[in-house]
Amino acid sequence: MSSSELIAELERERDRRVLSIQSHVVHGYAGNKCSVFPLQLHGFEVDFINSVQFSNHAGYEHVKGQKLTEKELEELYEGLTLNNINNYTHVLTGYCGNVTFLQKIADVVKDLKKKNGNTTFVCDPVMGDNGRYYTPKELMPVYRDLIIPLADVLTPNAFELGELTGSPIETEEDCLRAVNELHAKGVKTVVVTSGVTGAQTNESLRCYASVKGSHVYRFTFPRLVGQFVGTGDTFTSLLVVWLDELNGDVSEAVKRVLASMQCLIRKTSSYAQLQVDTNSRAMCELRLIQSRKDLLWPPTCDQIQVEKIGQ
Repeated sequence: MSSSELIAELERERDRRVLSIQSHVVHGYAGNKCSVFPLQLHGFEVDFINSVQFSNHAGYEHVKGQKLTEKELEELYEGLTLNNINNYTHVLTGYCGNVTFLQKIADVVKDLKKKNGNTTFVCDPVMGDNGRYYTPKELMPVYRDLIIPLADVLTPNAFELGELTGSPIETEEDCLRAVNELHAKGVKTVVVTSGVTGAQTNESLRCYASVKGSHVYRFTFPRLVGQFVGTGDTFTSLLVVWLDELNGDVSEAVKRVLASMQCLIRKTSSYAQLQVDTNSRAMCELRLIQSRKDLLWPPTCDQIQVEKIGQ
């Protein structure tokens, strides 16, 4: 990428505004702290509501902070509505801590879609990973029955996909069957971000993307050292960018997201391994700001393989 191309990309204006309802941390990266910056870097205006505001993410020994209630969310949205500034091209949702708050999110999305039928709802149904919940289990039926029918784009991991469809996801076949169930409920685009254990190796990971009535794609990419909080939130925000930029071309969009994520995780992993510090969690925070060029302009990555595997 030349300097002139980079400047042109930074100067480009977009007529896009996102309402992002996710968690927030004061220190480090999770939720909106991961999502807002990549979107703004790409020229998207972002109005964000923090479902929780914590001192840091849950990987630390101590976590302090506050949770927004459904009443407070209702008041915030009422203020936007009364001033007629609830105008959004996209709604992005992530971590939500309780059932009534998630139900209120559904009300907000319904109202926004009623006002503008072209508003795209991108939902990361954050519930858990690796076979366990880290949110209340009672959220699952709300996602399944209220949120999924509203979603245009859904980004579950394999555990969340299995919970939403009622069957464990261990193989590629399990994954594709469950994705079709979500399509049958009205979701146009499904990206399964991680966790299909039977399709992974010690050296590589896979994710899957499917568009209703169109193609299914398999993405194979290197497994990198380390597990870092906030990667899913960053992934989904970049997916918003590239699906919009590429007019819904999910194959190229996910490939570009993965290229940026590989650079981000490599940079984070390298930094963490070089540090000697008593507070090791602080050394494992995403190197988001330091990776801004890779987030803006994904490098060519020959190690990401894209295969069309079905329709």
